Amino acid sequence: MQILRKYRVKWFRIITFILSAYFIYVCIGQQTQLNAISNEADSVHAQLTQIQQLNVALKEERNALNDRRYVEKIAREELGLVKPGEIPYIMADKK
Repeated sequence: MQILRKYRVKWFRIITFILSAYFIYVCIGQQTQLNAISNEADSVHAQLTQIQQLNVALKEERNALNDRRYVEKIAREELGLVKPGEIPYIMADKK
């Protein structure tokens, strides 16, 4: 009878150890997934902030393009356009 009792205790300990190890494995796996998701969420949040800033800048530029003086300034500076009767003045490079 005693031999049978010792044998059952060993099986109980083995099963308890296996279940504990599995529980720890699952917890570590879930924590790893949560960390990965958290890192991805931080990355997406940073992208969202950059895109929102770009959106604000583009809205400001769109509003500025409705101003005739701003459009004229851009046309003169970037495209080199002049009004009729004006003489363009081009600076020579010192190269």
